[in-house]
This record gives sequence, structure tokens and C-alpha cells, in this order.
Amino acid sequence: MSSNREPGVVQGLFNPVTLLLAALLILVGCLPFAAAVMLYTLHSRAELSEAEVNAAKTATLLLRSFEQTIEPIDSLLQNFASTFDPSWTPQQTYDVLRAYSLPASIVQVAVIDREGIMVASNLAMPDGKRLDLSDREHFRVHRDRNVAHGELFISKPVLGRVSNTWTVQLTRALDDGHGHFGGVIVASYAISDFIDFYKKLRVEDDMLIALVGFDGIVRARAAGRTSFGDDISKSSAFTRIQGVHEAVYEFTSSLDGIERVGYMIKSERYPIFVVVAYSLEYVREQTRDFRAAIWGTALGLAVALLILVLLARRYLNMQNRLYTRELEGLARQREADVLGAISRVPGICVMQVNEDGPTLIGGAGSGPLSAALGRYLKGGRFQALSAGLKAPLVCSEHLSGAGQDLEVEMVVAPLRTIEAGERAEGARKEVVVFALDQTPRRMEENQLYQMSKLASLGEVATGLAHEINQPLGVIRLAATNALTGMKKGLPPEHLSGKLQRIIQQTERMSRIIDHMRIFGRKSDERLQPSEATAAVEGALQVVGAHFRLDNIDLSTRFEPALPEVLCRQDQLEQVIINLLQNARDALVEHRPDVSGAARRRIRIDVARESAATSPAMVRIEVADNAGGIPEGIIERVFQPFFTTKPPGKGTGLGLSVSFGIIRDHGGSLSVRNGPDGAVFTIRLPARGADTPPPSPPDAPPAIPAASDTPS
Repeated sequence: MSSNREPGVVQGLFNPVTLLLAALLILVGCLPFAAAVMLYTLHSRAELSEAEVNAAKTATLLLRSFEQTIEPIDSLLQNFASTFDPSWTPQQTYDVLRAYSLPASIVQVAVIDREGIMVASNLAMPDGKRLDLSDREHFRVHRDRNVAHGELFISKPVLGRVSNTWTVQLTRALDDGHGHFGGVIVASYAISDFIDFYKKLRVEDDMLIALVGFDGIVRARAAGRTSFGDDISKSSAFTRIQGVHEAVYEFTSSLDGIERVGYMIKSERYPIFVVVAYSLEYVREQTRDFRAAIWGTALGLAVALLILVLLARRYLNMQNRLYTRELEGLARQREADVLGAISRVPGICVMQVNEDGPTLIGGAGSGPLSAALGRYLKGGRFQALSAGLKAPLVCSEHLSGAGQDLEVEMVVAPLRTIEAGERAEGARKEVVVFALDQTPRRMEENQLYQMSKLASLGEVATGLAHEINQPLGVIRLAATNALTGMKKGLPPEHLSGKLQRIIQQTERMSRIIDHMRIFGRKSDERLQPSEATAAVEGALQVVGAHFRLDNIDLSTRFEPALPEVLCRQDQLEQVIINLLQNARDALVEHRPDVSGAARRRIRIDVARESAATSPAMVRIEVADNAGGIPEGIIERVFQPFFTTKPPGKGTGLGLSVSFGIIRDHGGSLSVRNGPDGAVFTIRLPARGADTPPPSPPDAPPAIPAASDTPS
């Protein structure tokens, strides 16, 4: 029986509850982790957003602090510039400077004249020495009018020549009383004051707080490494802040290579902007505890849900197994009834085969088919055939029973049972065999094929009559000459020569008649070793004379030392005759003019084909110069009952039967268009090649048509 418990297995594998549980198992396993990933992503984004917001707040506060720090100093410079008298002596200037109350961050306040010479400083009384500061940036920008009149200039960090301290110079231009440049008032602001203040505000080692001028030069920078005077004018951050008031900072620093996130904001009063940024690693670190908690929760939840689903799955499996076993008996009985009904069809025998041997399913067990099949199923050949079988197998066998040979087509199907699925070790292996007796059909096919050969013989009778008429004429002429010689008393040698010629011609006639007798005899059922060239020569003996009458040049080319092929030679000759007659009909129809270059030609080539990846083959090609087959129908020429000939002149079976004959021999028949006409190619396995035996025919050969599809 085909699969005793297969309904239970199918129900267990594919019932909706099982599929729902499988989907639930995947969902349960993935959902907590998917939720954890989503929550972690949202939390990370929130941390980044919070870092940007905090940086923006800090940067705004620092910028306001800077502006509030610079504002009183700028007011002092403006006050001095408004009261400055170019006629003051250095001592008077010194006295004015000393009178100012300066914050601690201002290292020095000094006045430089229009020539760049320091006039006075609040650090020391004038001593008459000339200190030239004309090379300083904060002097040159005012002298060269590079700063708008009335604007405060904040210089790059410089080392003071008097104070010997790194400072930034806050400067304003002085008027000489006539509207011209009269010098510079300078307040030197200690850079350390900014750096110390920024360092106290940092919440982590790699946090960045920087004061940068519009020229891209850092005035003060507090990070893992404090610095000032760095040029960042080529950096991406400096490029982004150009043209805007504020911007998000998301860059890797060109100074220390640390990736940070933060904020940048410009002053609307002074040429300065402030940068505050946290290291990205620090921001991510803030999510570490959250990450550990969320992943731990997801893992615990997934494990708990998986255990719950597995327990539910186990329970449902037990329920399904009990249900399957209840249906098992009914399924076996139903399948037995189906197989029994099949076995009662005439000519069909059904057997179940297990380790105990074959068992007949339904029907009577006394027929020759069941007896022969039972003996075959017990043999080693069937055991080797069914060993390891995983899919249904279709094959044909010749069996002996009740004194006759039977041709049987079998379907061997493996069985899958509940027990075999549950017990991986030691499971019983069972197959079911459906056997169909093809012997009557094969006998009818052979008779039909024999009739087709006789029909072909009748068609070539005219050519044979011409072929035999030639030696008869030679015999008559030789006998007449011999009789005349005897009457004239010619020597015996004359008579002997004439008689020898008569013997040669009778032998020629005997060969032709013997071949026609062999060709018309019933085919042998077994394949025999034969030469492909012998089949070609036999076919030419049958139709050669007829082709000469039609003025067709028939040429052959045989490769030497060709291997033999296994075939039924008369059937192979019949195929070649069909191809030759098709070529002849095509030539007669499409080449009425047979003179010169337009002569009708048929070429037969027999050669060996071999390749490294395929077994050796013997190739027989039949080519004509009738112009070829139209491309629209070339793929249909081997279909039964397809013909291009007018009604009454073709059955459409010749090429179809020829295709089946070559296929039964384990070979192939194909067609293509050559340069001048159609080329039909027969390929047969060479004897001794590692090829499987020819498969049984799928359809019985029909009566071969002598000429079905013209080229």
C-alpha cells in the first residue's frame, strides 16, 4: 500500500495549528529582540539629541559670558579713545592708564603710536626706550584699515614682549585729532583665564570647549589636551558655521581625531564663535546600563515565551499523534480498497513488497503476470533497484512466466509510514509495485511495424524491378553470345567467359533478393551488434535504383574504423530509408531542373563523435540540397500526423515513428537546416560506451510513411 499513515503525517506537518505554532515560535523568539533593538535605537537617538541640546545651552551661556567679560574692557578702550589727546606726553599717557581699574584677566593696557612704537604701558613708567610693535597683527589691521572704524579687534594668541604672557589683544584705533590714524589702544587678555574657566566646565575627559575667531584660529581650547593658536580654517566644522549663526557639531576633530557631537554658535557683537561638544563614545556610554537592562529583559522574556510555546507544541503533538493513530486503520482500509480496485483492471497487477516479501493486493493470484512478477520481486535485481529509493520509479522489464515472455511496465513507489517516521533506526522499508502487461500492445506494434516495412517494400518495387532487370538483360545477352559461339565452333574459353558472367549476375540478383527477404522479415526483439555503415548500404540497396531513375546524385562518406552499435539493423535501415525518401520527395518538388549546379544531391555521412564529458556516439547524417525546412515548422516535424504534403501523399507518421525507433535504441534523431537544405542527424551510442540501456518506448511506433515532410 502506498503510504499507510501518510494522512497523519501530512496532518501533523501541515495542519493550521502546527503552522500557527511555528509562526508563533518565530515571532516569540524574534519579537523581544526586535523590541529591544528598537528601544535601544530610540534611546541612543534620545541621548544624542540630549547631548546636542545640552551643548547648545552650554555654548550659548559661554558666548554670553564671553560677551559680558569683553564688554567692560571694550568700554574702557572706547572711553580712552574718546578722551585721547595726541599731544599727551608718555608720562601723561601712563598716568591715565594707571588711573583705570582693570580686571585681573587684563595683563596689560598699552598705547602704540602711529609708527608702531609703544608710548606707554600700565606695567611700568616710561623710561625713554623705544619698543617697536609695528609687526604685530593688532597694530597692522588698524593701520591698514582692515578693521572697520569703531570695531573691536580680537587678535590671535601672541606672547607679550613686555608681559611675557600668552594673551589675545583687544584693540581699538586712536584718532590723531584730524580724522586720521593716530595709533592703537591695546588691552592684553590672558588666555589662561579662558582655559582655566573652560576646564572647570568639562564633564568628561574628551569634552571640547573652544573659543574660535572668524579667521579659523583657536583663541582658547579645552579638551583632553588644552591648546590655543590652532588653525582649523580647513576643517568641516569651520566650513559649516560659515554663513549661519549656529549649527550642530557632528565631526571628527582634525586636532585629536576624536568623534564628537555638540553645538556651535556665533557672536553677533564680536568676531568669535564658541564650540561645545561631547565625545560620541561618552554619549554612547550613557546608554550602557540601559542597553544591559533592555537586552537582559529581552533575553529573559524570549526564553520564557519559547518554553511556553514548546510546551504548547508538545501538548498539541501528543494530541495530533493520538488523532493520527485513530485514523490509521481507516486510512489503511481506504487505501487497500483503492489499490484493490486498481488491481482488478485487466492487465494490471499490484503488489506490496516489504522485508517479508511481496504480497498481492486484490485480484486473483493465479495469472501468469502475478506469478512472473512475484518471482521478479524476490530476486536480487529488484532489491538493488529499490534500495534507497526515495521517489517513484518507472521502468520496464522482460519477465518469463507460463512458458511465455512478458513485457511489463512497472511503477515502483516507496512508502512512508508513521512508524518509519518515528523510528529512524530499524524502520521497515516498504514499496508498492504497479505492473502493467504491455505484451499484447507490443505484439500489435510489431505487427503494425512489419506491415509498415511491407508497405515500404511495395513503394520501392519499381526501383527493385529496374535493379533486377539489368542483370537479367546481361544474362540474356551472355547466353545468346554463348549459344552463337557454340554454333560457330568457338573455343571453350569463349563459352567459359560467358557462363562466368551469367554466374556473377545471378549472384548479384541473389544478394538483392536475400536482402529484401531479410528486410521484410519480422524484427528480432533483441538489440544486436551491427555496423552503421551496413545499415546505410542495406538501405541503399533497397532504394538506390529508384533514386537513379529520379536523377539524384547519392554520395556516401564513411569514417574508417567505426565502432559497432547495438541496434535492430532492419529498423535502422527503415529509418534511413524514411529519411532518404523524404529527401527525394523534397528534391523532386523543389528542384525540377536537374542540370548543372541545380542537380539534385543527397549526402550520407557516417562518423564517430566523442567528447570528454559524454560517451562516444556514432553519427549518421542525411543531407539534401532541397532548400531546407521553414523555420516556423521545423520544431513540429517529429509530431505524429504532421505533414506538409498534400492529402493522399503523406500520413505524417514516418518521422514520428523514426524518432521513436531511434529513441528506443538509446539514441536521438534531430533536424537542422544546413547551407543548402535539411540535415537529419541520427546519433547512436557506440558499443562499449558507458551508456545506460535504451529505455522502453513511451508510445508504439505507427506505420512509417515513405515520405512525410519534405525539406
